[in-house]
Amino acid sequence: MKSSPHRPSIELLFKRGLGSAEIARRLQISSSTVRILRRHFAGGPFILQQNWAPSHGSRSTLAVLEAHFPGFLDKNLGPASNPDLNPMDFSVWGMLEGKIAGKVFATVDDLKAALEVAWASIDDGYLRRTVNSVKKRLRACVKARGSNFEILL
Repeated sequence: MKSSPHRPSIELLFKRGLGSAEIARRLQISSSTVRILRRHFAGGPFILQQNWAPSHGSRSTLAVLEAHFPGFLDKNLGPASNPDLNPMDFSVWGMLEGKIAGKVFATVDDLKAALEVAWASIDDGYLRRTVNSVKKRLRACVKARGSNFEILL
């Protein structure tokens, strides 16, 4: 079976040592994730950034990344904990949290649904400005020699 733009090849997933149930689950997750990324970025360039979450180094995650994002930057290229350099950490999660703060959710699915609605309501301009600020943050980090650099921003 040949790999399509939306689906990693079965051979690649088996090569990574995954069982058939895990392969089926990963194919479903990866297809929906890639679809969401392509729709959000409208075919434009983007960088998929990983951190040191244990799942980012799993065989199944690496198989999906190799299939959909050849040449991706793996988790070993950044510091183990870099929240001040990750737009999701230094900006977006706080915005999402603010949008759902004070609400009570009966189930995890309710929380997930609320987060999806909050994500959909974030202005694309805000996200672009946030991502564009990373270059300035990186320069400040280098200038501070890896120490606290937020005072330099």
